[in-house]
Amino acid sequence: DHHSNPMKAALAKFKRQGGRFVTISPVRTGYSAIADEWVPIKPGTDGALLLALVHEIIALGLYDREFLARYTNAGQLVNLDPDSDEFGLMMRNPEGDIVNPLRPHNFYWWDRHTGQPVGDHAEGTDPSLLGRYTMPDGPQQGTPVAPSFQLLEERVRDYTPEWAAGITGIPAATIRRLAHEMGITARDQKIELPIAWTDCWGKKHDTVTGNPVAFHAMRGLAAHSNGFQTVRTLAILMSLLGTIDRPGGFRHKAPFPRAIPPSAKPPNHPGAVKPNTPLGGL
Repeated sequence: DHHSNPMKAALAKFKRQGGRFVTISPVRTGYSAIADEWVPIKPGTDGALLLALVHEIIALGLYDREFLARYTNAGQLVNLDPDSDEFGLMMRNPEGDIVNPLRPHNFYWWDRHTGQPVGDHAEGTDPSLLGRYTMPDGPQQGTPVAPSFQLLEERVRDYTPEWAAGITGIPAATIRRLAHEMGITARDQKIELPIAWTDCWGKKHDTVTGNPVAFHAMRGLAAHSNGFQTVRTLAILMSLLGTIDRPGGFRHKAPFPRAIPPSAKPPNHPGAVKPNTPLGGL
């Protein structure tokens, strides 16, 4: 309820247009009073619910593979050599094209077409999201690696709806149904807007694609000792469904496409704030 009037206006419009509004809260007050479905939960256990939803989306294969490959680090290879100083970090090609030093682009994918490591986002390649591999040559020869999505899949295997039900008080069947509803809606009700844009890797797109599943969470998730991990898991769920920075993934209308200046930095001292036109020319 921290969002107050803007959220109330948005929900009213959303419901009039036929949107389905599900609320997860210990009490049925505020926004929950007008929800199409209220799912009561034990306070502070939202992280367990979100982990179970992530588990189900992956297990059902309802994740947006194209979005994960293109716009997340799901396909980037992770160093799994426990004796390496870079154990657990993303593998990087020291001779690769960095492009932007503030966000280096010299990571690796494991190309599923050739069965070889390649630079991420290299033209004509497509990353394997699952599997474990070994770097074949060069200074990193013999290093065991895996896409970060593979590590996520392994991490959430035990976070079943039954596991979450014992923590949250939400029936396992309800968790499964919610995950299925979200996954099917995001997959089968995609939005295509005829707006041309260019992503940050320089690839041009003729349309903007959106997945119509939006989330809203504030202190109810964050104000607990485990709040950071809970919000992180929500971000993972949103990534799996392909709802981030896309039409349908916002609770309010957002501009599309967004302008992304290269290496943009906010001013950090008064001297960095300069008008576009000298004062004498105004």
